[in-house]
Amino acid sequence: MGRLNEQRLFQPDLCDVDLVLVPQRSVFPAHKGVLAAYSQFFHSLFTQNKQLQRVELSLEALAPGGLQQILNFIYTSKLLVNAANVHEVLSAASLLQMADIAASCQELLDARSLGPPGPSAV
Repeated sequence: MGRLNEQRLFQPDLCDVDLVLVPQRSVFPAHKGVLAAYSQFFHSLFTQNKQLQRVELSLEALAPGGLQQILNFIYTSKLLVNAANVHEVLSAASLLQMADIAASCQELLDARSLGPPGPSAV
């Protein structure tokens, strides 16, 4: 998976799909197979549209920072969530049907309401 992450970050021409957040005009290169393996949303999307090479996401609730953290998790198995980004990551995970990440974010929010804030690595 490390090589695929390197392609995503440094050789986007080797990726087979671009995720575009329309409101912000942010582009995130990725690999369909990798996205589909981790997200039911992407699995359904790519199964129905096999030739799709550009996915334009017009969802106001999907922020670039949240999507970036989700992609980082998919490619590295590391999710860095803190008080500043937990809502963005939770929103992205919910929209992309990634229940485990959404649950982890919700646990962090619940824990924050019970104690002092602090960064967390999930």
